[in-house]
Amino acid sequence: MSAERNYRWAWALLDACAAAGVRRAVISPGSRSTPLTLAALRHPALTVQVCIDERAAAFFALGLVQAEGAPVALIATSGSAIGHWWPAVLEADRSGLPLLLLSADRPPELQDCGANQTTDQIKLFGAHVRDFRQLPPAEDDARWLRAFVARGLARCRHPAPGPVHWNIPLREPLTPDPVPELETGAPLPAFLPARQRPGEEAIARVQEIIGSGAGAIVCGPQRLSVQAQTAVLELAARLRAPIFADALSGLRCADAARGLVDRASLLHHPDAVAAQAGAPAWLLRIGGLPVSRAQNAWLARCRDSRQVLVQECTERADPSGQAQLVVQAEIAALCRGLATDAQAGDLLGALAALDARARIKADALCADPRPFEGSVLRALWRGLPAATPLFLGNSLTLRAANAFAGLAPGALRAFGNRGLSGIDGNLATACGIVSALGPGVAVLGDLAFLHDLNALALARALPLAIVLLDNGGGGIFTHLPQAALAEFERAWLAPQAFSAPALAEAFALDYVQAHTAAEALAEARATLDGARARIVHVKIQREHSLAQFQRMQEDTDS
Repeated sequence: MSAERNYRWAWALLDACAAAGVRRAVISPGSRSTPLTLAALRHPALTVQVCIDERAAAFFALGLVQAEGAPVALIATSGSAIGHWWPAVLEADRSGLPLLLLSADRPPELQDCGANQTTDQIKLFGAHVRDFRQLPPAEDDARWLRAFVARGLARCRHPAPGPVHWNIPLREPLTPDPVPELETGAPLPAFLPARQRPGEEAIARVQEIIGSGAGAIVCGPQRLSVQAQTAVLELAARLRAPIFADALSGLRCADAARGLVDRASLLHHPDAVAAQAGAPAWLLRIGGLPVSRAQNAWLARCRDSRQVLVQECTERADPSGQAQLVVQAEIAALCRGLATDAQAGDLLGALAALDARARIKADALCADPRPFEGSVLRALWRGLPAATPLFLGNSLTLRAANAFAGLAPGALRAFGNRGLSGIDGNLATACGIVSALGPGVAVLGDLAFLHDLNALALARALPLAIVLLDNGGGGIFTHLPQAALAEFERAWLAPQAFSAPALAEAFALDYVQAHTAAEALAEARATLDGARARIVHVKIQREHSLAQFQRMQEDTDS
């Protein structure tokens, strides 16, 4: 009878989740989680993905959340299994992604007595979850779980979206025989997260600042909604203000992208920029900090510019402390609420001229037939079909996109894990995105690729082009001061010996080597029309890549 009680308990929990709008579950095999796994697999409203690696499973779930915006249930057994969720939980916390963590656990009588596969799972993720709840062992009366689930999923979405953790102790036996046929319940009341509208005082204070002279808009890697993108572009047009837009913001892929300064590398020479364009009277910063180091250094040098930070999440993205005004509000509503009586000045024209010269230089560098990160990203950015999901791995890959890719004529959908900017789980996240949105491309460095090998099992049946930028190790560090150390190659570059063709064969994936950026684009496009993943291997000469980046950072007038 205990096994059937466990199953009915798990069904009540998962059915309430489905009634509240959860449509996907990602599970990893285990014994203690059997009732939860079985309920998820048998529920008609849930689509289930099985992943043997809990770390890859968690990042796959994050990809689904990024693609669809709805909470995803993540299920695993007790013990060390859920410890592998940690990196993805940290990313979900910082990125504001609603992830529902359902961890199976041993019952109270097996705690603190040396029972196998048992550890303290109470509040395991600490302050990195929006809420933690310890459920009791399965009870006959599960009716209260529907209200419990409704409250928990509300915390997952509002006021600051993020992960929620429920720990679920289950007693043996765990497998009912026979498995009862259970009915689904009625839908729960729909929950729509409140959008924080900017008040009159907030709009007036921002208006006063942007009316003080010519300024600029800076959009970080936070992916903006289509409404926010349109509102930002319209505001910039009204103010005649240039926009520095990170590749992940979506603005570079917008249909009506105008006034975008897409070559942040010109800011490697802030004095030259200041001499030609002058210092902005104000800076309207939207979302998190830019990826570009040069752009962040420029922001730090704009000490006399009045800076306004606008963001929809609660965490303040202002480590330098330069923002004079922080507004937490819906970005689209704030931008549309601002008037047009700003003093335009010549900032837009001057920056546009500098940006045009930088664009010519980038085009010339990418015309070199020897591939490097910048030329490959530029080819993909400009040549992939409209609306293609494109996941940009962290470190040098994303920086290459920002420096060289420019504007995308096909309205790509760019994604990345910029909450903590780690290289862990990048491929699994891309698999989740493609699973939800359809054929796509993931661009990863070789260390990020090797860090997430288990995710190749998830990629097998997906139309995913995995563009592997193989520069022989952690190429990002060749751009940093560590490159001058005697121990650089051993401890920072850390080149790895691996065979990409052998890995493709081991995971039943297609493999091809691309010798030019144009070949990489052609192979990626061909993969989008297929039924399974392909590794598109691009070998990059590290010295050539470093030289191309350095040339891009030289003064554009040289």
